[in-house]
Amino acid sequence: MAVSRDEIYQQIREVKDGGNLVHLATATREGKPNIAPMRFARKAGVDTLVIADMYFCKTKVNLKENPRLVLSVAFPDREGQPYVLHGHGEIAEKGSPGRLGEFWGAWNDWGERNPPTEVPPGFGPPNPSCRGILVIDVERITSSRYEEYGQEVAVT
Repeated sequence: MAVSRDEIYQQIREVKDGGNLVHLATATREGKPNIAPMRFARKAGVDTLVIADMYFCKTKVNLKENPRLVLSVAFPDREGQPYVLHGHGEIAEKGSPGRLGEFWGAWNDWGERNPPTEVPPGFGPPNPSCRGILVIDVERITSSRYEEYGQEVAVT
């Protein structure tokens, strides 16, 4: 079943707005995997997503060694297609040159503009700060539904 990439990217808005998570998988240069839940994700351009680095640890190390990644988008409480977005990512930080510097300038105050609304007072850091921005260039989108697993589902 083909859907537009924009429809899929619109679902990603639900990550913060609906209290949902997406899962980001990275790997070391040797292929040792790491998966981390992500809360702050948005479309930032044509086939470009951004994720705020609020607490990256192993994810950041892996991306510096190996920029390949996948992002799993599956919200169990709603109807719809579960997706896997395949691509590569780079971290934009303060002082990053060129394209990454532009992303840093546009998104570095993400935590202040979009604080988590469902976190009770006194739980977690009082002022979430964005340490960096993961810029993801999406190359393809596949289904993770059992019957269609691995099939490309998105069209431009």
